[in-house]
Amino acid sequence: MPQAVLKDKRGLTLVEVLISLVVLLLVFLALMQTALVSIDSNMINVLRDEAVNVAEDQMNIARNLPFANLVNLGPSAVTRNLRNIPNFSYNVTRTITNINADTTQVAIAVTWTWKGNPYNHTISTILRR
Repeated sequence: MPQAVLKDKRGLTLVEVLISLVVLLLVFLALMQTALVSIDSNMINVLRDEAVNVAEDQMNIARNLPFANLVNLGPSAVTRNLRNIPNFSYNVTRTITNINADTTQVAIAVTWTWKGNPYNHTISTILRR
């Protein structure tokens, strides 16, 4: 079987090179968008994990208070240093609901804003005298 002989030895035309570059550019743009979405999702998860830590810290503070000293606390700011974000602010609110004379429900709400979107995390527990 004889080898096929190339009759057209001109190579790639300028139009073919430009079309391949445009296709390659579109592929890279899609990969960059995917990377940006991944980074943003990762940061949202980091912020949520830290909000859980803030809520747990605040709940431990409330549990260590004497039962008679439990009071509602309005929004207070808690700042944390996260990755490349120094002093990221979380707003913490403690709500006390008296169930009866010896039982109280404590709810800790942590709110924060990331890229203009509000997020929150709430935990609650029942404390007995």
